[in-house]
Amino acid sequence: MKNMEETDVILGIKIIRDNDGISLSQSHYIEKVLGRFNYKDCSPVATPFDPTYKLTRNSWRPIAQLEYAKVIGCLMIAMTSTRLDITFTVGKLSRYTSNPSKFHRHAIRRVLKYLKKTQDYGLLYSSYPSVIEGYSEANWITNKENYASTSGWIYLLGGGAVS
Repeated sequence: MKNMEETDVILGIKIIRDNDGISLSQSHYIEKVLGRFNYKDCSPVATPFDPTYKLTRNSWRPIAQLEYAKVIGCLMIAMTSTRLDITFTVGKLSRYTSNPSKFHRHAIRRVLKYLKKTQDYGLLYSSYPSVIEGYSEANWITNKENYASTSGWIYLLGGGAVS
């Protein structure tokens, strides 16, 4: 291993150092994803998911499963690194990868349009607060549609997510 100065990019994540702290961003990766799926010139939206929209199993003719899976895979890379704001939506949409419908594709389009609007979002790690903060959320079988329980957590250090 060789030390070659401070790193600017590692594993596709841009590292930006300034007086506020250290920022991690995948704006260049998101730009590539938008270009790959022809969403560079789409109209942006403010939220990744429409809460009035109900996702259910596909009982119609399925759409292109491979293309749907490719988009989900690209979104998961962003989701697990710096874009925790799309975790809920991508998690929900990934449940339908084996048999997606046009309604699922519509929801995926919304996520891509949201990423267009928030392309420069990332994680900021500052020196304050210098304690670990943890938050938990659980929903134990109140979803009457599929009786699935969900839970989530986030741990922050210096204001940025670490887990």
